[in-house]
Amino acid sequence: MARYYREFLTNPMIAFITSLAVVGLALTIVTFGGWRTVLYYFLGMTLYAVFEYVVHRYLLHEFPKLIPAMYRGHVAHHDHPNDIHHLFSPLRYDVSVYAVYFIILWALSRDLGIVVAWMAGTALFQLYYQWMHYVAHRPITPITPWGKWMRKKHLLHHFMDDHAWYGVSHPAMDYLMGTDKPQRKPRHAGVSAGSSRPVE
Repeated sequence: MARYYREFLTNPMIAFITSLAVVGLALTIVTFGGWRTVLYYFLGMTLYAVFEYVVHRYLLHEFPKLIPAMYRGHVAHHDHPNDIHHLFSPLRYDVSVYAVYFIILWALSRDLGIVVAWMAGTALFQLYYQWMHYVAHRPITPITPWGKWMRKKHLLHHFMDDHAWYGVSHPAMDYLMGTDKPQRKPRHAGVSAGSSRPVE
């Protein structure tokens, strides 16, 4: 198991998100402002939870022409779902997104406490998401019933119907948007379901 922790944590994008989460949490503690800080922290988590679904469904499946490079990377992931080289996005994507994210949050609030709490919540939820995705595609058996269930749902997305189960770390948006079960017919050409067998 130590091998997989090391493989996960030494990925450059994961190292960046982990550093961002640690620094964000430290600054959140320093600038703690009571219930408002807690609220913005959870809003940051919620934003990523929604963002996870929206990006996966619309940018990586339904509208490939919006960001073609991301779409091509996702096609490669579906074609080689257990290949470590296709599990993480390039570092430049996340650095760019978080830089813009910081600028937007600062422009809207002009309050460092709000910005760091919001970003810490987002980064921590992204770290959770990345771990759930990693576990789904590596020969790791999740410890909790929740982990096992989410792993199963993500593998159904890959090997049964790539028009369903877009949520990787939680199913809330799938239930809300009606993508929590196999679709009767494809809504778009989309990516292939992949030819590799899932890791057991």
